Amino acid sequence: MNISVELTPELLEYIESKVRSGKYKSRSEVVREAIRMMIKSDLERMLEEKGFDLKKFEEEREKISGELIEKKYRKS
Repeated sequence: MNISVELTPELLEYIESKVRSGKYKSRSEVVREAIRMMIKSDLERMLEEKGFDLKKFEEEREKISGELIEKKYRKS
């Protein structure tokens, strides 16, 4: 689906610089990534407001992932 958005020259230049950097192939990719980041930020804020400790969750996830990898590749 196509949409039109009016941008300030500064915002357009910022988007163009992202495309020129080679990380993104088009302006659309830059805008989609920005929207995804906004959604992630909103979800994280909502979870934190409900008392969910994201930092603790990430620490536990890393710990469990490491333990599972170690278990999978442990030499018997």
